[in-house]
Amino acid sequence: MTKELVLKKPITAHNEKLHVLELREPTFDEIEAIGFPFTVSGNGAIKLDSSVALKYIPVLAGIPRSSAAQMAKLDIFKSCMQILSFFTQSETEQTSDDDSTTSPGSGN
Repeated sequence: MTKELVLKKPITAHNEKLHVLELREPTFDEIEAIGFPFTVSGNGAIKLDSSVALKYIPVLAGIPRSSAAQMAKLDIFKSCMQILSFFTQSETEQTSDDDSTTSPGSGN
């Protein structure tokens, strides 16, 4: 899954001016190395961990850190929120085939 972010202020990466940033979903190895970009409080509230989320921007966008550093503050915030959504939004759940012999909710 890839998410696009139209930048408020273009940045330069790989000798090209970028107006749109494409963020791909993180891999298991990247999550293991960088960590989760949020914390969960005792009451279940999710809080963005910006120090972790910021590390994901150049990795998931495939740009150098120096290019990510050119981003406008609003673009940084929006990127962090899109990264957070990779971890907090569930994808469409797969259902089993119609020929399943287990009735829904039976637990068998």
